[in-house]
Formats: sequence, structure tokens, C-alpha cells
Amino acid sequence: MKPPAQQMADARSAIKTASELPGSNPKADAYLKSAEKALEEAAEAIRQERYERAHMKALEAKREAQRAASTKQSKH
Repeated sequence: MKPPAQQMADARSAIKTASELPGSNPKADAYLKSAEKALEEAAEAIRQERYERAHMKALEAKREAQRAASTKQSKH
């Protein structure tokens, strides 16, 4: 298995999108924090060459960022 470069890029993009959306609320902030933590864990797993874990954590980061974005958007 190789490093999940595409999943990492997707997760970073989703986090950037969510963080740039206007508005803020505790639930969205919590999702965003969770996404950033999962992305850090994915990066650490890549450093350890644990690519399956990195893949799962990158997908988790993207999901959490998407939750943050939809939570921000639904509060308007």
C-alpha cells in the first residue's frame, strides 16, 4: 500500500473550505477541530508508514470537515 496522497489532499481541501465559510458555532467548531486532529493523525501514520491507518484517518478528517461545513451552512 502507498501513502494516501489524494485522500490527504481531499481532507486538507475540505478543512480549508469549512474553515473559510462565514459563521461559527460550537458544533461546527468541534467538527473542524476533530477534522484537524484526524488529519494530524493521518500525517503521523504516514511518517510511520502505516498507510492503511493514514487512509482511514484522512477519510475521517474529510468527513468531519464536511460536517463542519454543512453545520455552518445550515445555521444561516
